[in-house]
Amino acid sequence: MSAAYFLHWSDSELAGATQDTPATLRLRFAAAACRRVDDGLAGYLRPLELVFEGATWHGDGPVLGGVAHGSLLLDGVPLGQAAQVLPLPLDRRGAVVCRLQLISGTVLHIDAARVVAQIRREAEFRESYAC
Repeated sequence: MSAAYFLHWSDSELAGATQDTPATLRLRFAAAACRRVDDGLAGYLRPLELVFEGATWHGDGPVLGGVAHGSLLLDGVPLGQAAQVLPLPLDRRGAVVCRLQLISGTVLHIDAARVVAQIRREAEFRESYAC
């Protein structure tokens, strides 16, 4: 599966997290800051969810708002460029460790056996007009 986008943790915004089953966590993005692979255009992709299966997690506050920093390791190795950028779509199995710090100060730590991010048909990419 080749990457169509690269997700940038910082500048992304979370709409929340839901627990589907005792071991499945879904992180919903209100706006996922991305760069399109084919032309390098920066913008925002939505809707987007990261699904962690076989997961345990803990956070010290609400999982809502802007992401300040993030990383995702797969079997101890950063996934993406220094773990700051994730290729999308994504479907990986192994020892997944994700750590997010939100602008609010909330820290979320997730350990999982699989991480999946599918780009749904209704997903829209909007170009960023930031200077």
